[in-house]
Amino acid sequence: MKKKNGPINWEAFSENVEKVLGEDFWNDMHHVIPKRGPSYDLFETEDQAVLVIELPGLTKNDPVYLTQEGTSLIIRGEITPDYPVAEEELIHNERLKGSFKRVIPVPFHFTGEDIVTAYKEGLLIVTIFKRHKNREIPIELEDHQ
Repeated sequence: MKKKNGPINWEAFSENVEKVLGEDFWNDMHHVIPKRGPSYDLFETEDQAVLVIELPGLTKNDPVYLTQEGTSLIIRGEITPDYPVAEEELIHNERLKGSFKRVIPVPFHFTGEDIVTAYKEGLLIVTIFKRHKNREIPIELEDHQ
């Protein structure tokens, strides 16, 4: 999957925003616009695509579902942190928690049988194997006489 325009230099963008709006801008933004879904990276090789989805703090008791819709994967669920205080009592609050949903487009067709998942060190790794492309299908013609 190629980006349409050149890659965005996020470091330079952040520095410019900070120069104009002040050093506390990004910290303030976490409170104004909370995270709605987990962050992810996607890369593609000749044989597969791999999604690396951040889900730190996920436990076996947290409901998390991965479903396919066309050429997209939808991850949804809920992460419940185990703090000894209520969420309203947190002094600073920006980690992903609670209900979430994220739609992730995949740059090729696949089925659920093509997917393998693993969870390790706070990352959900989703490997989507590519099917053989352009498989020739024989055509049998009847003789007409």
